Amino acid sequence: MVKKEFFDTQTDLTASKILIYRQYLNSFLPKVLMQYGKCYVADFFCGRGKNGNANGSPLVLLDVAKQILESSVIRAKQPNAEIVIVFSDVDQGCCDDLKTHLQSISLPPGIKVFGPFCEDFKSIKARAINTFKTKMPPKFFFLDPFTYSEVGIDDVKEFMGVPAAEVLLFLPTFLSYRFVKCANEVGALKVFLENFTEKGCVDYLDINDFNESIRQKLLKHIGLRYVRAVGLDDGARKNALFYLTKHRTGMLLMNKLIWKHAYDGVTVKAKRDNEMTLFDLSTVSGNFVRMKEIFQSFIREKGPLTNIEIIDFVAENCFVTSYANDILKEMKKQGRISVEYKKSDKTQGFYVADNNWDQDLATIIYRG
Repeated sequence: MVKKEFFDTQTDLTASKILIYRQYLNSFLPKVLMQYGKCYVADFFCGRGKNGNANGSPLVLLDVAKQILESSVIRAKQPNAEIVIVFSDVDQGCCDDLKTHLQSISLPPGIKVFGPFCEDFKSIKARAINTFKTKMPPKFFFLDPFTYSEVGIDDVKEFMGVPAAEVLLFLPTFLSYRFVKCANEVGALKVFLENFTEKGCVDYLDINDFNESIRQKLLKHIGLRYVRAVGLDDGARKNALFYLTKHRTGMLLMNKLIWKHAYDGVTVKAKRDNEMTLFDLSTVSGNFVRMKEIFQSFIREKGPLTNIEIIDFVAENCFVTSYANDILKEMKKQGRISVEYKKSDKTQGFYVADNNWDQDLATIIYRG
């Protein structure tokens, strides 16, 4: 259970987590509503609604939802758009405080709020899955447990078994990474490592290697193609978010978001007093160099590739299409690739932009 003092102020680490949550909702909700007219969002560790004077995830969600439903574009395309929201927390004090906040907020009729329900995670999970498995519009589950033992990998798998579901999972990985060598002496930690990591109780190169082991386990255990790890670093601690989806458009969206806010495309620096640079440092990072080598090897080894296949590779490997396009330009200028076009009105470029994910427009051929 979360100590009350946790909600007295919002730490830099929590602020970075909320930043990614808000930014993704800002992109996810409009796309879903424009296509389906309805979506579901659930926050099962919702907390009190605020950390000190700063909004926590429930109030951030409501703020974003309200802005989106009031936008002229959504109102014109989907005048009856609806966002159904479920809040839950095991702590009665958290639920009571959130109810007080909700009572003071004026929401448009398109936002339907259920809860906050004060019940344990296993109970609300079972009820939610039973309810949502018959609902066809997209669902977004935010799982933000306080300890690494509150959510198991099979819990995440059950949520991803719901039709059109996405999950954003926070894991306080730093403590488990720090004490990995003591895992045999700490039962709960050993269970977490065996449950959530591919490598288990071994020496890891660094926190990114540890997070990648979790990402690989999620991919294989749940049977997914798209899982994204997002490092959160405040200098003293380094935790992580894990984004899971079944559709490449969601993965492309999250990849673009992280490369925008992370100096290396992997880790978001949490210190709020850091000034933003005018330069895109991610393109000179070690991770960018590594991704460029992996991408060029893919082009070289796989033979002719459609633009769709390249976009999918970019999505799966946590890269972004704009950078892939720049690398292809460089390779073409060097005479290493050529392009064959499949439509008479499409004769320039590579068509690897995000919105071309389902349009077979060009074939990229490696020439050596």
